[in-house]
Amino acid sequence: MSSKTERNRRAIARTLIAMDESWLALFGELGLSELSYSDLLTHMWLRQDEVLHKTDLYDFMPNVSRRTAVKYVQHLIDSGLLTQTESAQDRRVRNIALTPPLLERLAQFYDETWAHFNTEREQAMPSRRSKAARSS
Repeated sequence: MSSKTERNRRAIARTLIAMDESWLALFGELGLSELSYSDLLTHMWLRQDEVLHKTDLYDFMPNVSRRTAVKYVQHLIDSGLLTQTESAQDRRVRNIALTPPLLERLAQFYDETWAHFNTEREQAMPSRRSKAARSS
């Protein structure tokens, strides 16, 4: 195995750890340290311009049972982190959306994660920095 491949793998491993630490720092105090919440909220964030029905959300957490997914979604609604409204077309259907404070935390998490990846990428490619410095 080349040293470059090993360096890249280590950079990814460090980034994943930093990403998990960022998640815990931003969402742990809200009781959302379980990674299934990360799955759910990330899927919701990617679809924030769509109308999401409550039952749609359960599939966003593939690593827990449907019963647990139902509990997690209800916990977020009860905590005020997700909004629940009645569908205008069908009163039996509940539409769910992310709240502005949760959107802000998610944006901060994605910004921090992007920074972690960029930092590690730059550190994993010292030859590019050296070449750039020499050509200046």
